[in-house]
Amino acid sequence: MSGVAPFFNIGVSLVASNILDTLDTRRTCNATCNSRFAQKGCKIDHLLMRPGNVLRWVRSPAAITLIAFLIIYLALVHYCSFSFYRDPTSAFFDPTRGYERKYSHSRQEEADLFIQNNNGSAPSNPTGPQNPQMCVGIATVARDEEQYVRSTIGSLLDGLTQAERADIYLVVLIAHTDPDAHPIYGEPWLTNVVDKVLLYDVGQTQMTDLERWEKEKQYRKKAIFDYTYVLQRCYDSGVHWVTMIEDDTLAVKGWLSKAFESLEAADFLHPTSNERDWLYMRLFFTEEFLGWNSEEWPRYLQGAIGVVGMIAMVLLLIRQFVLDKTITNAVIAFVCLVCAPACIVLYFAAGRLSVQPLSPGVYEMPKFGCCAQGLVFSRRMVPKVIARLAQMREGYVDEIIEAWGNELSLVRWVTIPSLLQHIGGHSSKGDDFGSKSKYDRSVAEKIWNFGFELYDEAVP
Repeated sequence: MSGVAPFFNIGVSLVASNILDTLDTRRTCNATCNSRFAQKGCKIDHLLMRPGNVLRWVRSPAAITLIAFLIIYLALVHYCSFSFYRDPTSAFFDPTRGYERKYSHSRQEEADLFIQNNNGSAPSNPTGPQNPQMCVGIATVARDEEQYVRSTIGSLLDGLTQAERADIYLVVLIAHTDPDAHPIYGEPWLTNVVDKVLLYDVGQTQMTDLERWEKEKQYRKKAIFDYTYVLQRCYDSGVHWVTMIEDDTLAVKGWLSKAFESLEAADFLHPTSNERDWLYMRLFFTEEFLGWNSEEWPRYLQGAIGVVGMIAMVLLLIRQFVLDKTITNAVIAFVCLVCAPACIVLYFAAGRLSVQPLSPGVYEMPKFGCCAQGLVFSRRMVPKVIARLAQMREGYVDEIIEAWGNELSLVRWVTIPSLLQHIGGHSSKGDDFGSKSKYDRSVAEKIWNFGFELYDEAVP
């Protein structure tokens, strides 16, 4: 809060001036103290030896305003540090507590238990869903440490009613030219709970390219191919909605009904039958990029100046009609030049998501969402997405899709709160402790939805 210091310096100057104005000067001091040095010493002696003067200043309007403001301001700072530690846009953000796993910890235990319970049993529905509304596609690759995909699939299925399970067609691509390279391939639960386990069914030329991309770790080429491969298989199933889920996410219990409600709301606001279709519905976003935007600072400054001006006008009106002796010029100057700016600084330091929290619902999010952990496309949009990705051939899926959406001004929706959490601590693309990592966390670990952890507390 160093930004508040200049305002307090101004306040100290004003208060000091007020002290000198209110203290009486002893006439005898000037008579007996002839030298400049003696006069200065005499004034100091006067201030120290007359506690009544200090008491009179403490009772002055300026002093009362200062003391009250300091008490309230310190209380607000304490409240912010206690309440806003989970807001990544806040100066009070505490990464140790902010990244603490609460709901996702218990949810992952439920998901893992679901997988364990289905690891030896026969498929619950050997024929698969008969008339699904949504295809859920996952492309999974082996990771050096934990295989998050088990928890991902378990969380998507655990808690679904029989009718809800019949509404989704779950497709998982083992994204290896040698499927045995993935630890989950061959585990009984996989074929028991997944409707379709995909392996690469491509020509020799394409298989050679895939093998080379794997060997040379050309993730940006292979990831695009895998994404479009799953998208196409989902599209071929004839469903109305295609949901692409990354293999290191966790779904909230009851996610499917909430997703359908959000899709219905988005389709009502902007029907997919329109000539200009909406691009996707985002099931995951990270709040890290939703703070105060530098390009909006002129608007913020204008608002701050307006607030200070309104406060000054209110104080002047009150002084004119009610408290003419209490609200002195010094009080008005202190409030407008110290108190109001300090409170404005605290408002911005508290964090945008803390002072302007996101309300549950469906909203447009054309930017700052990040990333591709969970996107839902309408059937009408899938061929266009496949064509765009195939055209680019290399890159990151989310960046290509976002650039395309910006180019065509396509509507992009998000459902709040997030229905997914990103639990991957280690990227499938290798070590990602780079320039974008901070708080001693990898880039993958920073892709996090803080509100997701509050489901048990805030979401029914």
